[in-house]
Amino acid sequence: MRICIDNKEIPVTFVSSDHKVIPQLIQTLRATQGSRERSGDFDMEALERIEVVGMEAHLYSSTQLRKCLALYA
Repeated sequence: MRICIDNKEIPVTFVSSDHKVIPQLIQTLRATQGSRERSGDFDMEALERIEVVGMEAHLYSSTQLRKCLALYA
């Protein structure tokens, strides 16, 4: 599956989760884009793929960094 973030298609895979978390995933990604505190050193512009594991989103970038985000806080 793919989602569109800032006119860029990002592949998303699911492990112990399913497509029902997509609205929360998109909301979390949008909140992260505007928050240096949430994104930390992760460059959202370099986002290549997302793996949803349970209630966490693992973001992978082209710079080989990985960031884990809680989908539900």
